[in-house]
Amino acid sequence: MRAVRELLTEGLQRLAIEHSAEQLEALERYRLELERWNRRYRFVKAAGRDLVVRHFLDSLAGLPVLRGLSPLGTVLDVGSGAGFPGLPLALFLPGAQVVLLERSERRAAFLDNVVLLLGLRNVEVLRQDLRRLRRLPAGSRRFELVTFRAFTPLARELASLRAVLAPAGHIVAYKGRRARIEAELAEACLGPGEAGVVRLEVPFLGEERHLVIIR
Repeated sequence: MRAVRELLTEGLQRLAIEHSAEQLEALERYRLELERWNRRYRFVKAAGRDLVVRHFLDSLAGLPVLRGLSPLGTVLDVGSGAGFPGLPLALFLPGAQVVLLERSERRAAFLDNVVLLLGLRNVEVLRQDLRRLRRLPAGSRRFELVTFRAFTPLARELASLRAVLAPAGHIVAYKGRRARIEAELAEACLGPGEAGVVRLEVPFLGEERHLVIIR
């Protein structure tokens, strides 16, 4: 267990993310809780070192880019699942109000448990589907940052994602290979003026990872 914790610490250092002992401890408690639930429910297909690299460090690799976006007061993590990227981001964006959108009752119960365990007052778990959320009255639930990871191809839910986006906000998708991203952008009819692609270097991963930023 110590080796896994040290891997997380070194990963944060490689990403140049300053962190307190309390933030590191919160990430570790989150990881251990996920490992415990995962043995029964298989929320993610990873454990130990693989879990830290593919989920925790992958989620946090986008943090320096996200911090450069403005405004960033309200964040929606769509299809949050086991909490990625929303929960790790919430730990390092304490000034943002983060909503984890998850329609699965079992996953939402896990997220509630982690939020309570870590005492995250800036996080809300919302049991709802994105398409239902978009049908709420205009302005009632709009977010300055809408993010997701392994949720959907861009074209499939782009209209719904835009419907919950606040004016001047950004949609940020965590994606993999650049070739696949280019195909998704073409399918969604998103040109260079509407979407940008930022390469991420996830420590210890050795695979292509990118952020797609839609204005």
